[in-house]
Parts: sequence; C-alpha cells; structure tokens
Amino acid sequence: MWHACGDYTVEQFLAGKGARARAMFERFAELAQSCGPLTLAPAKTRIAFMVRVRFCAVERLSDRSLRAEFGLPYALASPRIPRIQELANGWYVHWLTVTAPDELDAEVRGWLCAAYHWMGEQRRFDAR
Repeated sequence: MWHACGDYTVEQFLAGKGARARAMFERFAELAQSCGPLTLAPAKTRIAFMVRVRFCAVERLSDRSLRAEFGLPYALASPRIPRIQELANGWYVHWLTVTAPDELDAEVRGWLCAAYHWMGEQRRFDAR
C-alpha cells in the first residue's frame, strides 16, 4: 500500500487544532483503542491506527469536522457512510465524516472494531 515515511507525531498532526477538533480526535482514538491493543502510526497527512496492518485512520481534522476511513471485507449499507471504494478484492474502504464528538457513537465503535478484527488482525484471510 502507498505510504509516506518520515518522523511524524500525533502532536504535529494536532498542532494548531482547536479544542473541538482535538475532542473529536480523542473520541475517535478512544473508540479505536477500545477494540484492542493498537499502535498509532502518524504520517504527514493522517494518523493511522494499526494492529498487524492499518485498519483505520483520521485523515482530515478541523473544528468543523473529522474525516476518517476504515477498511472492511464487505461494503456497509449506511447513510452515514457517503463513500465506499473497493481497493482490492475483499478490501472496502469506507469514509465517514462527523461534525461533533457525540457522533462518534456505539455504531461507529462497532464498525471500527469490525475493521480492527477483519482488517487490522487480518482475520479476513482466516475466513477464506
């Protein structure tokens, strides 16, 4: 998968962000971390969340919104997911935009935990 190497930090990603943006990021991270042990992988333009591989990421953040992506081996049918792209056979990337921390709810946690197990832990290969 495409990536950009470099010495980046979460604090660099959050630098200059307001309290609302930071609250959305913290809530997203809290939901992802509730799925199991993970590693944050900061890059120039996003913060990825990894187990064996990346399963989700925050790719855009401002006080107006947080845009995240997560992978699943199937396409979700939800009005909350405005865009889905099949990157490879059995790898569907879902984009989610939220405008407030309380939109990062139990439903989003369920999606992130499914992504954690199916994609991050690579259980999608076990199901074949």
